[in-house]
Amino acid sequence: MLLLLSALVIGWPGGHLHAQDPVAPPEPPKVIYLTFDDGPSSYTQSILDVLARTNAKATFFVVGRQAAGQTELLRAMVDAGHGVANHTYNHPSLPALGKDRFRNEVVNTAQVLGDLDHGCLRPPYGAVSKAVRANAAELGYAVVLWTIDPRDWTRPGAAAIADAVIKRATPGGIVVLHDGGGDRSQTVAALEMILPRLAEQGYTFAALCREGAPSLPPVAPAPETAKGGAAPRGAEAAALPDNNGITAPKREAKVKGLVSVQGVAAHPAFRKWQLDLLINGSEETFLALGETPVPLPAALFAWDTTLYPNGDHVLRLRVVRDGLNYDEYCVPVTIDN
Repeated sequence: MLLLLSALVIGWPGGHLHAQDPVAPPEPPKVIYLTFDDGPSSYTQSILDVLARTNAKATFFVVGRQAAGQTELLRAMVDAGHGVANHTYNHPSLPALGKDRFRNEVVNTAQVLGDLDHGCLRPPYGAVSKAVRANAAELGYAVVLWTIDPRDWTRPGAAAIADAVIKRATPGGIVVLHDGGGDRSQTVAALEMILPRLAEQGYTFAALCREGAPSLPPVAPAPETAKGGAAPRGAEAAALPDNNGITAPKREAKVKGLVSVQGVAAHPAFRKWQLDLLINGSEETFLALGETPVPLPAALFAWDTTLYPNGDHVLRLRVVRDGLNYDEYCVPVTIDN
């Protein structure tokens, strides 16, 4: 017995005592979460086809007005193993909204999703604040951001989008891409590169937001958003073009039929511009989005006013810049068809 105990604690040969080798912690599973914002659109099915060829799963954060009437597509996405989730109804910046408007944006999209909604909310532009998180929690939603942003909406080329995702991939990473809001052909082409390259590295692609408010991997917090619409100050004010805004139609104009909305949307840190209509001055509906600066007055949107009710409304142009800030320009008009 003494000999046996000696053999357990004394190294062989030479009889020297040695410490047990430490056990390395297990490697985290190489799972990555692809997410797509702003759809559905005409590009969504192409993305679904690419995912299906490699049995990759993803999550689609849909805009309610885009998803309305597309129940069959949404259910097919879930049946294929993907997640669908809430990206608001009109894509506004949530920190700028009051509580009632916030609720309407989220609840209206929840009604579009029906039983496919599992309590995930992605704020447009990644814009969050303490109030946004509190309002989301009150409605039973988890705020889902991202850790990897290849900025595919700038259309830098499919190879650049793919390279940015592949280089930054880490286990548990959440990638933000877009299947709506503009020309997404580069995103579709980039996905063809991303899936096989990361699969070669041992990654699998899973969906979020399929059952309840999920327990998500940790994500880097998005910066708190500055209040939109405030006049810029200091050096930033000096950098802004002095003619940003809607140049036509003019304030208080009566409009009818097909109207050319013209304007200027530029900034040294430009990200995108968005044109909305505030029906009766409050109920927001999306009109158009642009991803390249407009430094001189030019046509932004051919607006068919016959699709909207007669009355006093407001055209609103937002120029979004880096840091998730934006400047807002409003023109009251009257539709009189």
